[in-house]
Amino acid sequence: MTEDPIFRPLNVGSLRLPNRVVMTTVKLGYATPAGEVTDRHMAFYARRAAGGVGLLTTEPLYIAGNGRELPTQLGIHEDVLVSGLATLAATVHAAGGRIMAHVNHAGRAVNPRLVPEGERVSASDVPCPANQVVPRALSAQEIREVVGAFGAAATRVRRAGFDAVEIPFSHGYLIHQFLSPRTNRRDDGYGGAFENRLRFGAEVLEAVRDAVGPELPIVVRMNASDYVDGGLGIEDALSLAVRLRELGVDALSVTSGTMCESVPFCLYPAGTPEAHLLPLAKRIREASGLPVIVAGRIRSPGVAREALAAGQTDLVGLGRPLLADPDWLRKTEDGDEEAILLCAACHQGCLGELRKGRGTHCLFNPLTGRESTIRQTPTTEPRRVVVVGGGPAGLEAARVAAERGHRVSLLEEKNHLGGQLVLAGRVPHKEGFLDGVRHLELMARRAGVDIRLGVRVTADDLKASRPDAVVLATGGVPFAASFPGIEETRWVLATDVLEGDVEVDTLHVLLVGGGLVGLEAAEFLASQGHKVTLLEMREDVGTELDALPRAMLLNRLEEGGVEIHTRTRLTRLSRDVAVAEADHREIHLPVQTVVLAVGVRPNRTLPDDLQGSGLEVHVVGDAVEPRGAGDALREALEAALEL
Repeated sequence: MTEDPIFRPLNVGSLRLPNRVVMTTVKLGYATPAGEVTDRHMAFYARRAAGGVGLLTTEPLYIAGNGRELPTQLGIHEDVLVSGLATLAATVHAAGGRIMAHVNHAGRAVNPRLVPEGERVSASDVPCPANQVVPRALSAQEIREVVGAFGAAATRVRRAGFDAVEIPFSHGYLIHQFLSPRTNRRDDGYGGAFENRLRFGAEVLEAVRDAVGPELPIVVRMNASDYVDGGLGIEDALSLAVRLRELGVDALSVTSGTMCESVPFCLYPAGTPEAHLLPLAKRIREASGLPVIVAGRIRSPGVAREALAAGQTDLVGLGRPLLADPDWLRKTEDGDEEAILLCAACHQGCLGELRKGRGTHCLFNPLTGRESTIRQTPTTEPRRVVVVGGGPAGLEAARVAAERGHRVSLLEEKNHLGGQLVLAGRVPHKEGFLDGVRHLELMARRAGVDIRLGVRVTADDLKASRPDAVVLATGGVPFAASFPGIEETRWVLATDVLEGDVEVDTLHVLLVGGGLVGLEAAEFLASQGHKVTLLEMREDVGTELDALPRAMLLNRLEEGGVEIHTRTRLTRLSRDVAVAEADHREIHLPVQTVVLAVGVRPNRTLPDDLQGSGLEVHVVGDAVEPRGAGDALREALEAALEL
């Protein structure tokens, strides 16, 4: 039997790794405002260590207050933080893992709400489009101070007991800002030719090596390409890789993009290419002769295995896939790859929650970020539980309840499971949501849930069967708003279009409603060749979406020819013309089919009918209030733990 390359040990400098999986740095936002380690950090990283990951990387640790990205980011800028970091490293070691400290200064990519205007620094005064920061150029004396801050941070890394240290020459952060001719306009010894632009990074590496000594491995994270005009490309990366070996680096972590100009190629949301850095990583590996780590939407063991076997990389970097499933490696080792919860690259639970100040979670794994507070313990009193509704909330509640030892039946009126996630999975670039549905169903069935499809449940049915507890996950009901003249048109609901219950066979489509469902229905219809016009009464569309996936979705809609009218109210319809009011003027639009995406209300029929029944009833998900799938899954987990 051929040895699986994922499980071959490898030395990175003096550090022996038991397998080829590295958890790359992921911003968590779990720290105190002072940058201190919390219980959330320790539980989060210990859980991934217990999953068998060869090497964990911390979230970015800021080396100075003016290099900070998040109000709750981990710091390494003061000696007082060493104790907490040491506890974190020891916790990971106790769980059988190894952990690398990622040490950073964001430069012009700082959070402007955290860093006063005069303290925002870079190689030159080139603005950052993403955050509108206009930095000032560091003086020669300040450069020496920043180099010293990296060295002091590396000393704290060594004192805290980390197994390696990673320095980012990537993603448009401060060292990269010196490297790139786009952001480095200096005319002193730190600007101009490649060697001058490399000087700051080389001095940082020298200071770090002096601080950590010859034994602790140093990894540099570097871009294969910036994906921005005037930035660094693969030929620059090859030259840099050779020089980094000469500077005593032990391994390279290959990534791409900048946080100022090409954010999608830093964060890789849905709609970006999967695993496309592998050919570039191979060239960097061959040029440098160093062990290489590569990340970028490598979701499955199959892709990782092929890349390792082909010599494209030495180590596979997983960030968000380990948010979704911390047992990714264990399941691979056990030959149970179908049980892996694959990352959908949706950014709704990770980056979306982080931006809201709640810290990183995962849309499909409600335990992520809650490892320190939630425990799934077996029940001491098995009960008969009926779950009504086979969407994400119903499947999660049923699985958890069954895993705890309850006897669970799940009843779904439709002939398929998944609810709103199935609709999402039909949208271009969101096929990963169907993997989430598949996983939810698989885990529920493995837990022993009795799943029955095509079953319509009434309150009388539940009263007659008298289960010990009922979980109602009946979802929401789309509004079918009435407009003058709509009876003269062919109109359908956006949810029915996405579900495949109705087919739109006309060229011109008028879509009413610019929320997430409306935008996704517009993309779905445009991808089928329809000419779509979307009307939204509010100032903007997709306001509930995180900024990055929203921007990418709107770009795709523009490329697909979707015409969007905001601050526009539909006033009347006829057989082939829609009349709308925009800025106090009347506009006329061709229409052959009207698609409504004007909101959802809770499906309260069963909850209301069961009031006073004497049954123990738990209502979860959109049946409480229409929101995202992440909220539904979290509520379902909590309800199942209460049973």
